[in-house]
Amino acid sequence: MIPPVSSRSGHDAAVRRLTDLSRQLADVQQQISTGRKVVKPGDDPVAFARAATLKRADAAGNVQRRAMDAAMSRLSASEVALAGTADIMARAKELALAGRNATMNAGDRAVLAGEVGELLAATRGLAEARGADGEALFAGAGQPPSYADDADGLATWAGLGATPRVAVLGRTLAAGVTGPEAFGVTAPLPPVDPLAPPPDPEVPPEPRVRNLFDTLAHLAESLTETRPLFFDAAMDEALGAIDGHIDGLAAAQATLGTRGARLEAEAERLDKAQLQIRTEVSKLEDTDLAEAIARLDRLGVVLDAAQASFARVSRLSLWDEIR
Repeated sequence: MIPPVSSRSGHDAAVRRLTDLSRQLADVQQQISTGRKVVKPGDDPVAFARAATLKRADAAGNVQRRAMDAAMSRLSASEVALAGTADIMARAKELALAGRNATMNAGDRAVLAGEVGELLAATRGLAEARGADGEALFAGAGQPPSYADDADGLATWAGLGATPRVAVLGRTLAAGVTGPEAFGVTAPLPPVDPLAPPPDPEVPPEPRVRNLFDTLAHLAESLTETRPLFFDAAMDEALGAIDGHIDGLAAAQATLGTRGARLEAEAERLDKAQLQIRTEVSKLEDTDLAEAIARLDRLGVVLDAAQASFARVSRLSLWDEIR
């Protein structure tokens, strides 16, 4: 016998209710086991879309953080190289002052000149320092080497362009300094005027602007000068140039330190922003275990009651009432 429409509708509704409760119970159990309450758009479209937006922002932050870490590493390595160069120039000044002493003889000054030559080699090595990425620190955007000898045997910058930059708060910051910024530039010799009289061999040449390496080479050469007038002029020029390079190195180190401080401050801000983003994503996607367990217990009680009620109603018949 086919049951009445009203009874059949009630039976179907009860089955749907039990099925829905079972599905909800299974969903909560999965959320507890996986720790995630939003896995696909159907779980919560609004939360899923918001979490996806936050994840993109977090991924972009990760890219920027890696770039900033590389820049800070480059700045730190550059500071170390310049600090070493500053120490060498301080020693060069000591040697220049010692060589300037009238009690020194030619043999003593030759020994000093030899040590200056070693200092020059050391500075050339520091100028070729590389960062963790293998790129030359002072070659700007160019490839190693940072310096090469020209036709006259003088060290000239072989780099290219400017130092790589990193984005900071909508602007870009140079991740280092170039060779010329750190070690100076040798001014080219003026063109020879064929109509000018030849230089007086008894008059020392005018001082020139020299880069750090040229200055050390000039100092080594000056220490072996035997003509008193030329020796005095050359040593005065060398000492003045050394003081200028020491000041220039200090300024370059200060620049690197300032840029490093800016990067560290931005890195701290970015870390806090990413932590906030990840916290929000966790709130949107992760399961609140206390709430989920309470809901699981509640659904279990409701499902047990609904099953008992459905079983009791399904057994009802006229013969049950007669008995």
